[in-house]
Amino acid sequence: MKSQHSGGGDFLKYIIFVTFVLISLSYIYYAKKRILHSKKSLSDLHHLTENPKISVIIPARNEEKNLSKLLPLVINQSLKPFEIIVVDDNSTDGTFSVARSFPEVTVIRLTEEPPKGWVGKSWAIWNGYLNSSGEYLLFLDADVEPSNELIQSLFLRQKEYGGLISVWPYQRFEKFYEHLTLPFNIMIVYASNNLGFPNKVPSGAFGPTIFTSRRDYEITGGHQAIKDSVLEDIKLGKLYINHGIKVTNFLGNHTIKFRMYPSGFKQLFEGFSKNMSPGATIGGLFSFLLSLIFMAGIYSSFTSVFTLDGVVRYLTVALIIYIMAKPTGDYKWFDALFYPLHYIFFLIVFFNSLYLTIFKKQVYWKGRKIDVS
Repeated sequence: MKSQHSGGGDFLKYIIFVTFVLISLSYIYYAKKRILHSKKSLSDLHHLTENPKISVIIPARNEEKNLSKLLPLVINQSLKPFEIIVVDDNSTDGTFSVARSFPEVTVIRLTEEPPKGWVGKSWAIWNGYLNSSGEYLLFLDADVEPSNELIQSLFLRQKEYGGLISVWPYQRFEKFYEHLTLPFNIMIVYASNNLGFPNKVPSGAFGPTIFTSRRDYEITGGHQAIKDSVLEDIKLGKLYINHGIKVTNFLGNHTIKFRMYPSGFKQLFEGFSKNMSPGATIGGLFSFLLSLIFMAGIYSSFTSVFTLDGVVRYLTVALIIYIMAKPTGDYKWFDALFYPLHYIFFLIVFFNSLYLTIFKKQVYWKGRKIDVS
């Protein structure tokens, strides 16, 4: 009986592993088609002849350091924005002063907490929209680092695909703890189906960079329609999809980069704890099953590493993780080789997120308690 049980368990692990490998290889192939800007991908597009009115809206809470770097990059775009709006979301640092020091920038200062029922980022973006007049809207997080071709690339992609375009920036690192983002990047980009599995719509949008026509934004109701959501990016993408408007997501490659949580390990831990548990099922059943397969495939690969078969599976998964992670950030071979450590941390954050959302019914972000009940 014991040997039969063991054999059945090994067969199940093998099935899970093979399924994981096949899905991963499909995504690796598919992801190559979802690079925002490359000479090959844009070579067939016509040269830009329009001069669209694009409003750049940047929600900013305690972002003085990031804004001083971001605003010159936005001002000096090859396709000049019609207007740049920074919404100071009741900051306690020099965010307002930094934004106001750029004459090209319109600054909206929110001096009170968001109204009841609103989450801070959505409230800030909504106020930016209300004070904008462009025919296109670009929502940018304050910590992104765009190349001077970002806005042009977004506009061309929107003309090509229509609907909403969002981009996951390429992650760069300065500190070692930032490498812990590896499993989260893979889950966000691949397992959550945000790139859109072939013939499947994406589960949502990427929050750091969202480009849309004003008309589509107003048809859906925009951030006012999702005002209470912690995961406003996923909810906004689903909102567009539910209104029959296409959502297409891309990887930023070298067109846009960021440091995901540059302020330290505490910020990283709080940031992922805020998003993980609420995001586990919000993407829908298909995305949830994909995530389970990914986690099961990864787990099954390091539970029997002391056998030859186990070593082969372990190294295969490490190679797949490396190939999948490289388009999302500057990860190294040792990140993939020691991936069990990353996924142990991933589980710690996940269970902390469950605790915060189920028992405390609050998460913490940028000095605010956010109700997730």
